[in-house]
Amino acid sequence: MSDSENPSEAKIRRAVREEMSRAGRSVISTVFWTILAAFTVLVGLQAVQIAFYTSGLATLAFGAVGILVTGASIYLLYLLHWA
Repeated sequence: MSDSENPSEAKIRRAVREEMSRAGRSVISTVFWTILAAFTVLVGLQAVQIAFYTSGLATLAFGAVGILVTGASIYLLYLLHWA
């Protein structure tokens, strides 16, 4: 058998350490982006709400920004958890 079929204990430990580090970063990253996306959904909904109390071009601007931000945040949540 070659060395690749029988890795040493040190190689196995190093590989496990590297993968645990990657998995930890992945979980922390997912939690961070989930919290950020949840807050931006609220910001987008607030912009839509403000659009109802303004008039003229500001109504259109707040509404468009609110819909865009809310949609992008929901899409990010979808990508993070269901795709």
